[in-house]
Amino acid sequence: MLANFIFSLSVALPIFLIMLSGFILKRKNIIKQDFINAANFIVFYIALPLKLFNSVSQSSVADNFNLKFISFAIIGTTLSVIIIYIYSKFIVKEESKVGAFIHGTFRGNFVYVGFSLLENVTGAVGPLASLVVAFVVPIYNVLAVLVLVLSNPDNKSKNQFKNSLKNIVTNPFIIAIALGIIASLVEFRFPTLLQNTANYFDVLATPLALLTIGATFKVDKLFVDIRPAVAATIFKLIINPAAAVLAAFAFGLGNQEIFLIYILFGVPTSISSAIITAAMGGDENLAASIVMMTTLGSVFSLTLFVFIFRAMGIV
Repeated sequence: MLANFIFSLSVALPIFLIMLSGFILKRKNIIKQDFINAANFIVFYIALPLKLFNSVSQSSVADNFNLKFISFAIIGTTLSVIIIYIYSKFIVKEESKVGAFIHGTFRGNFVYVGFSLLENVTGAVGPLASLVVAFVVPIYNVLAVLVLVLSNPDNKSKNQFKNSLKNIVTNPFIIAIALGIIASLVEFRFPTLLQNTANYFDVLATPLALLTIGATFKVDKLFVDIRPAVAATIFKLIINPAAAVLAAFAFGLGNQEIFLIYILFGVPTSISSAIITAAMGGDENLAASIVMMTTLGSVFSLTLFVFIFRAMGIV
């Protein structure tokens, strides 16, 4: 049991130590906003797309595509939004906060934090996790727009449907995965010089992403709308992933798929949730509070779930 606990800490805690480093460096004014903006650009448009391309292109897409698993991820994500909407009726008293609550409770930071945890546990992201991004990220965007429009019908955010579709098509993650699939099918490989360069960006993606997350952490946002934020955190980090994992067992998914399902549903809320919520006229304070609280709380939840999975022989 002690060995399992040490293993759990060794894979979950380093993620947050890198985030903590980013937070401290920002507080000490060593990291400045210009660096954060530049780092976010590098991660979003260069490093992570190359990481996804590498993962997909260097594997056999035909052999790794799992329709049952992908369908489970899509349907599960959609159903979770419906369940969270019902849950919000018992938690959120102000109608103007419902959209931010639902969006913050279902949208996980699968690419940044999820990939980090997956690498720490298994040593690699793997093609199946990369393929999940191709399907789940578009679903996240569409559901976000639906939730925020329907929960705030008086604003002008209906135009966001068109913008959402455009963002899906132009998303660098989606483009990288699509190119990776084509490269895999035609067995294309970079020349060694270019592949080694891409590998450096691949390695850079995870720590730089975590560093910028920590640098953008704002302690004061933890205590804004604390009741709904705590309720969202409990659902996001405990209830939702536990239900998803139990459903994955019931559907007969394998150990690798079950762990991926946990990561998909159990990682903290993505910071893009707060950005999109604010842009579409939702309650940005509650959205930011959920991001900060789930990020902090996941230090404990990720360690707990990895410990359980380790004890059960899943990882």
